[in-house]
Amino acid sequence: MKKKVNAVCAVLCGLLPVWGLLVLLARRSPDGVERWYSQGFYPVWARALITVTSPLPFSLAEILVIGATLLAVWWLVSFARALWKGDRPRRGIARDYLLWGGGACSVVLTLFLLGGGFNYYRHTFTQMSGLAPVASPLEELESLCRELAADANALREGLPEDAAGVTLLAQSHQEMARAAAASYHQLMEDQPDWDYFQLSTRCLPKAVFFSEAMSYMEIVGVFFPYTDEANVNIHTTDFDIPFAACHELAHISGFMREDEANFLAYAACRASEDPFFRYSGAATALIHAGNALYSKDPDRYFQVMEGACDGLRRDFAASSAYYQSHHTSFGEFSTKVNDTYLKVNSQPQGVATYGRMVDLLLADYRVRHGLD
Repeated sequence: MKKKVNAVCAVLCGLLPVWGLLVLLARRSPDGVERWYSQGFYPVWARALITVTSPLPFSLAEILVIGATLLAVWWLVSFARALWKGDRPRRGIARDYLLWGGGACSVVLTLFLLGGGFNYYRHTFTQMSGLAPVASPLEELESLCRELAADANALREGLPEDAAGVTLLAQSHQEMARAAAASYHQLMEDQPDWDYFQLSTRCLPKAVFFSEAMSYMEIVGVFFPYTDEANVNIHTTDFDIPFAACHELAHISGFMREDEANFLAYAACRASEDPFFRYSGAATALIHAGNALYSKDPDRYFQVMEGACDGLRRDFAASSAYYQSHHTSFGEFSTKVNDTYLKVNSQPQGVATYGRMVDLLLADYRVRHGLD
């Protein structure tokens, strides 16, 4: 039995250099990735997974992550125990366990690449949509911030609040998930040329049971390519949740770059028929654009924010307090891990890529106002 297992693991390990070569080719050929994978193989693979996982009332991804973590711990303990007992030569023990570990890593990499990993190397959404980010004057960024602040102010009126005056998501998480999927359906109706989001309309984002743990890791959502699930942290401030759900659904449709997923989340929220989603999109976009404005000219930023309504101020203060209360050194480590992951997958700016959303917001602003 062990010989058969070792033989299978050896074959799996042999796939590692093959996948490495394919990744190198993918980096050099976005046209090929777009044609054969992003618009060929991936939609079929993802649709099959979504059909199985989306109806589940829980996050299968969460269970698999916990199971994989326990399995990894068992592997390490078993390895150490085998070496300690010394029933056979240590070289043979090390060979077997490393072979099994290599086989497991090969399976993980294979399923990652099949389930969305190659989408990192497809055409950018800028190429597909015609939105062209260019250098913008500071006055244009300020105008964008003022527009987003005005939208957020108007949308904030009449939303449900808790005792502290902070907005409440007055719907179940299942209803929220359906509203997120419907937002992408509406986005495609509003933008007929953007017909790339069929998968997003089929997938229902999942509320993560251990959401508070995600907060300590400074994570608001996770796309899990092994099950094609969009997983959302529901322990954050409520106005963060719709935007996070739409962000992860952008990944479901194959847009893996964080700047693009952030912009698409805003676009989907803006198109939504749900007022809370529209508010979530405008408020979150204002945070991103406002941060960019603050980094360039703090005075202009404070002038814009002077016009923020009291409700918007309370929401921003509550969000800031929440994340400060969950800031830990482990969260910093998690952010560094995510930073490395993004850089490995052709996003050289790492977590700073999230800020590039503003370039797309400005490109969209210019199109809507006829400035191009």
